[in-house]
Amino acid sequence: MGVRTSPDSGRPEETMPCVPSAHDRAAGLRLLSTTRSVRRRLDTTRPVDLAAVRTALAVALQAPNGSNDQPWHWIVITDPDTRRSLADVYLAASQPYLASMRRRVERGEVPVGVYEASAHLVKILPDVPVLVVPCMAAGPEAHRAVFEELGYPQPVDHPAHSVYYGSIWPAIWSTLLALRAQGLAGAVTALHLTHAEEAARILRLPEGVTQAALLAVAHPTGETFRPASRHPLDEVLHLDTW
Repeated sequence: MGVRTSPDSGRPEETMPCVPSAHDRAAGLRLLSTTRSVRRRLDTTRPVDLAAVRTALAVALQAPNGSNDQPWHWIVITDPDTRRSLADVYLAASQPYLASMRRRVERGEVPVGVYEASAHLVKILPDVPVLVVPCMAAGPEAHRAVFEELGYPQPVDHPAHSVYYGSIWPAIWSTLLALRAQGLAGAVTALHLTHAEEAARILRLPEGVTQAALLAVAHPTGETFRPASRHPLDEVLHLDTW
């Protein structure tokens, strides 16, 4: 194996073969298929080692992003007062969503467990030991302006927004995977963005910085995770054309 230097730590790191070993392949696929956005199984009583969060974010920096601009910033929140203030914003933002979910449960459109998991996250969020807010250095309008300057036909919102949010969400998912690899769990949500200005004041964000999501990070309760129920692949897979 070759050796390279980690840009985050300066320590040498082994490269990984293009074709993983059978063991690495099985472990990687198992990690991918059992990593959840965990809402009901976050342990609010155990402290989280910030070194593990740093490791997860260092992994996230390897995620793909448009033109390798690396537009991300990450706010890691452990201060209890700040966490509670942000949780209050999330509580207010969640009410219309939860009310809608209750109606959908009553109509049989959504399993009650989905509603209960969302409501539980709202309840425990003030006590979750670590919150992470991924941010972008500019707003989506900056990407729209770039596409307009390039002369692409209007409207350019769809491709501009795809590139914009596509430059942060792979890193968010990588964060969850890296947390899981270290025995931690996370829930990812974006409801607080309906009250983004209030959250920005709490976080003292500079003008122009845009929040992308909110991650609640904790140790998981229980012993195992399993793959979630999903529609069969053949129901959503299309070859060559729709």
